[in-house]
Parts: sequence; C-alpha cells; structure tokens
Amino acid sequence: MRVTHLSLVDFRNYRSAEVALQPGANLIIGRNGQGKTNLVEAIAYFASLSSHRVSGDAALIRAGTDVAIARMRVAVRDRDVLLEVQINRGAANRAQVNRNGVRPRELPRWFSTVVFAPEDLSIVRGDPARRRSFLDEALIAHNPAMISVLADYERVVRQRTSLLKSARATGVRKALDATLEVWDQQLVDLGSRIMFERRNLVRLLSDPVARAYASLAGDDHGARLEMSESVVSLRSDRSVDVSRETLGAETGAGLAGTTRVENSGAGADVSRETIASEFHEVLRLLRS
Repeated sequence: MRVTHLSLVDFRNYRSAEVALQPGANLIIGRNGQGKTNLVEAIAYFASLSSHRVSGDAALIRAGTDVAIARMRVAVRDRDVLLEVQINRGAANRAQVNRNGVRPRELPRWFSTVVFAPEDLSIVRGDPARRRSFLDEALIAHNPAMISVLADYERVVRQRTSLLKSARATGVRKALDATLEVWDQQLVDLGSRIMFERRNLVRLLSDPVARAYASLAGDDHGARLEMSESVVSLRSDRSVDVSRETLGAETGAGLAGTTRVENSGAGADVSRETIASEFHEVLRLLRS
C-alpha cells in the first residue's frame, strides 16, 4: 500500500495543491510556514479521521471557507483506490471511495499509516487522554472496525452525561433510574469491547516493544507494556471518591478509558463477559 497522489482544496493554508508521490522515500523541502506538515497531516487524516495536531476538524479548513476537500489515490496491491473526504464547517463530513459515497468511518478500512511528529512528546508528557487517544489510533490501524465502536461509545458517554446533568438540575430522580439503566447497558456493551480490544493490542505489541527497546538499550534496561484501567481498580476500592470519577466521565473520558492505577494483570485472556461484569459492578458502586 502506498500513496501515489494527493490533491487538496482549501485544506489548511492550501487553496489548492497537487502532489505526486513516488515509490520509496519522498522528501518535502520548503521554508518554515509553507505547509509541509499540512501535507503529512492530510495523508494521515485518511487513516484515523483525526489530526495529530488538533482535536477538532475546524482548524483543517482554510480561513474564510466552509469546506475543505482532500483526495488521495492509493495503490493497493494491483489496483488503485481513490479516497475522498469533504470536511464541513458546522455540518457532518462526507466521504467517497472510487467516487461512491460512503460513511467517513469507512476510509480507514482502505488506508493505514504511522505518523512520527514532534507532537508525539505529548504521549509521554501529556495527560492520560492523549495516551488513550494514541492507543485508540493504533487500535483503529490494527482493526478499522473499531472506529465505529469508539465513536458510538463517545456518543453514549455524551448522552448519558446529559441525562445525569439534567436530573441534577431539575432535582427529578423518579424516572432517572430506568432511563439510566438503558444508557448503562450500552456503555458496558461498547466499553467492554473497547477494553478487550485494547488489552489484546497491548498483548500483541508487548514482545515487539521489548525487542525494539532491547535493540537500542541492550541489556542495561528492559521495557514492558501494561494497561492501567480504572474499572479494575475501582471495583476493588469501595472507598473511591465518587465526585472525582463522575467528573472524569463528564469530561468525556468515560470509565472504560480513564487511567488511574497500574494493573499489570489486565491481560487479553479475560473474556469480554468478565470485563462487562466488572464494568456493571463499578457502575452499581457509583450509582449514588
């Protein structure tokens, strides 16, 4: 798989751009601020539907316009595939594969890539949300179908949080429990799948990470990859600060993605049913 051509319209600082890419390494040279990184950003967008530099899509649209278009031709084995995404300001994005309309979340099924950028330092220095995002980007690259699961999970977190805020504001609790149970079930169904797939990815990456680190550091140091999950720690800690955890969910982290304490035993050998049961138990403990 390789990119053979990139076409941009009103993307970042480009009114228009046509870039032909050759097999092997391609070096882009230019003065500061000309938009070299913007080309890399546009290519990477097709793999994750997100930017490695900003959290929202609005910054990708050239100032003074409402729509940005990126087209990319990809050579996949013995065929060419034309991918297109239209990024809209204030409206849902649109996508095409070989001129046929598809949902944007279908694009990562056709293209995957790895980006190395200065912003990667935030994976180490930044907050846990950045590490979750990095892990989930890798998850999408490994299993493109997960982009739908992650999007649905974020939607459920927003809807559930809105319900809780509404109940708090009105003081009406009578009808809350029944409605909340519906959202809790969706939260558990989606969240347990995300947790299972994250654990499996960590398991698959553990040996390559250890070997890669050893090739750099020799025998002086070792590296290992582990998961830290709040669901596991909260289940064993009945004295948890509920308001703190509730705040974490309201900011979009959600229980399935909140990193709290180290849990080296969170392996992929645990079934989704077991994870779901633990998730249900934590929600019950936090119900008040």
